[in-house]
Amino acid sequence: MDAVIDELLHGKETLLLRNPVLKLDRQSLIDACARLGASGSVLVSTSGTSSSHRWVILTRDSLRGSARAVNAHLDISEDDTWVCALPLFHVGGLAIYMRADDSGSRVVTMEGKWDPNALVDCCNKSRATLTSLVPTQLFDLLKSGRSAPSGLRAVIIGGAPLTPRLRDAALKKGWPVIASYGMTEAGSQIATQRHEGDGMNLLECWDARVGNDSTLEIRGTNLFNGYLVKHSGNWELVKPFDAEGWFSTGDRIELSGRALNVLGRTDSVIKVLGEKVDVDCLQARVESIAGKHVAVIALAEVRAGHQLVLLAEEGVDTVAVLDEYNDLSSGPERISNAYRVSEIPRGALGKLRRTEVQKLMDSHGKDSPQLI
Repeated sequence: MDAVIDELLHGKETLLLRNPVLKLDRQSLIDACARLGASGSVLVSTSGTSSSHRWVILTRDSLRGSARAVNAHLDISEDDTWVCALPLFHVGGLAIYMRADDSGSRVVTMEGKWDPNALVDCCNKSRATLTSLVPTQLFDLLKSGRSAPSGLRAVIIGGAPLTPRLRDAALKKGWPVIASYGMTEAGSQIATQRHEGDGMNLLECWDARVGNDSTLEIRGTNLFNGYLVKHSGNWELVKPFDAEGWFSTGDRIELSGRALNVLGRTDSVIKVLGEKVDVDCLQARVESIAGKHVAVIALAEVRAGHQLVLLAEEGVDTVAVLDEYNDLSSGPERISNAYRVSEIPRGALGKLRRTEVQKLMDSHGKDSPQLI
């Protein structure tokens, strides 16, 4: 762990940071970076959607720029102490070490499996002033009943939306939560609250505008350099920017001056336990196993954000289908529950009518026999 952090902060070689559940062909990626002019970059694997074989290409300079912007936005200094409870392959985790290196603040790293009690004890012992969590971790903290450490001045919540219900419950218990909005492609935060009661404001490093379908588009020197995507066995460089360098985030927003309000996604990407999951990608995967007789849908769930379930028509062996599907899927993509429905709604050409599928589950699917 220490060696990887040192390489992140001070190294010059290509660094690959990925969820351990994803397969890694290290040499082919390093060779691809050399061939495509991206040597020395920091590559972060996209969370979820493991079948997409996509890596975000960041530079250490862009990550340092993001760190400087966040430090300025939140007045982070050498007087602060971080507790890091996020993995290094998560942009929220690696960004903590970049911010600490820039500001001279200290980082205490939590090792082992996530445990809310261990976080509280660690914060108390280290006299931590800052930590960064995903909403699922905040949910666990509130469920544990532990009081907020007195030294904490901010708990930055990112990775998924901080719902008003969860925010209010945290503030009522004394947890000084502030909402942030960011993504791997931005190297960390795009907009963040400064204080309780504020809205989220864009960091000074970002230009922002409203694009088609009310989507947020951003531009700035801290933006990523593109994606490494595998097509037909070969890694290719994809640069999803327009001629002026604008990148569409895919998030619908309201923008008033520098104040940002995020409304939701325009595509099929959701968050499960703070990780991105592309439901359309999962649908294609399960159809390759069971044909057109099944559908994957996402249900809102308080702790995880969303829960994935399988709807199956009569005659589908759900045990066999889910065994094969889960073998091909990473943790947040896996499905543990399946429900029986009479028919999966589809159009004349067999395209899934997702809105009708969702209504089907909302109206009577939960009352159908739960198969697993």
